[in-house]
Amino acid sequence: MNRRRFLRETSALPVAAAVAGCAAPGSGTDTETEGTDGDDDAADSGGETVTGTPLIPRIDDPPKAVYLPGHRKSMHALEPVEAGDYAVAPMLTYPHPFWVVTGTDGHPVEPAAGRGVHLMIAVWDPETETVVPVDIGPRVTIERDDERVASRSLWPMLSQEMGFHFGDNVVLPADGTYTAEVVLGPIPTRRTGSFEGRFADRATATFEFTYDETFREDVVDGIELLDRERWGKRGALAPMTGDSERDGPAGGEHAPEGTGAEIPYSALRPADEYPGTRLIDSDGEPNALPRSDDAAFVVTLLEPETRLAGEDDRQYLLVSPRTPYNRVPLANASLRATVDRDGAMGFEGQLEARLDGEFGHHYGRSVADVRPGDTVRIDVDSPPQTARHQGYETAFLEMESLELVVPDAAGPLPR
Repeated sequence: MNRRRFLRETSALPVAAAVAGCAAPGSGTDTETEGTDGDDDAADSGGETVTGTPLIPRIDDPPKAVYLPGHRKSMHALEPVEAGDYAVAPMLTYPHPFWVVTGTDGHPVEPAAGRGVHLMIAVWDPETETVVPVDIGPRVTIERDDERVASRSLWPMLSQEMGFHFGDNVVLPADGTYTAEVVLGPIPTRRTGSFEGRFADRATATFEFTYDETFREDVVDGIELLDRERWGKRGALAPMTGDSERDGPAGGEHAPEGTGAEIPYSALRPADEYPGTRLIDSDGEPNALPRSDDAAFVVTLLEPETRLAGEDDRQYLLVSPRTPYNRVPLANASLRATVDRDGAMGFEGQLEARLDGEFGHHYGRSVADVRPGDTVRIDVDSPPQTARHQGYETAFLEMESLELVVPDAAGPLPR
């Protein structure tokens, strides 16, 4: 795991409760918590626990798929700030568990006992309102009264309510007003279209937040428990930000409390808005997107005259994996494609991650002479190496290959 190391600690978490059919974190047992990447937090909770820490249901045996958690979180959003080419929206909520991914394994990270917040930032392009869905290595330094209390890199994360964002649990020494400085790196992914030539420099965002009893009461009182019979069912919570339509089970749109500012959600465009020849799964449902470990795939072959195809009369194979309900891009993965015609291999190669102003985040490359009837296999060499909030931690890990077919003619296509 780059930028991080795991530490073994004994941590009696503030919550000690259980609900039939699920478990709440904090039973006083030994837990594995995540340490910083070389900078120890200066904050020391002194063993103190903070009243008002919420009971968070945790599903005992969740499905190996995207599922509904037992609750919807609440959060406090600060006013967005500008940082170079980026716009940044800081958000705060109570510390809670999440999972980091190494290879095909997910590792739980439990919040430490004592005072603290779960700090999140959404980062986007203010010109197109496109959320940046790749790891730009944001590093936050938090100070109080000109003394540093924490310094760490923020995890790239997937959340049903927040989509793609960056965040981590942060211990705080006491109530008060804190200043946070976040340094954002350049976008490492190849940028095309309206993103070309932009986001190549580091940028810094600075903001203040207040941590006190009022904040704790607000974020705890704002928790919404789902009906017990829905816990662990297949589905996803509706986004809390943005105004994009969502796929899957219906749910009301919510805006984070604390500001009237619009924060974009990291939804990709619907499948039927992609041009080209859509590849289909010959063994799957005719009107469903191909799936691998619950990730939905849009795979389309763009014609030679399109912008991404390049020169020499080549086509462009575009592969867009996303979450199955809210269309969040699954970045930080490694994909490979193989084209087969009548048992003979026509092409094999890695797909390049791109961030495009028209098609958003996807994987693709130029290919030559792909025809109707050809089989295209998509292999996932490495699943998305992105931390997950509850509801995503069991999906997108053991992703099998997709066997797709180039259709002879356009017909009913999956949405």
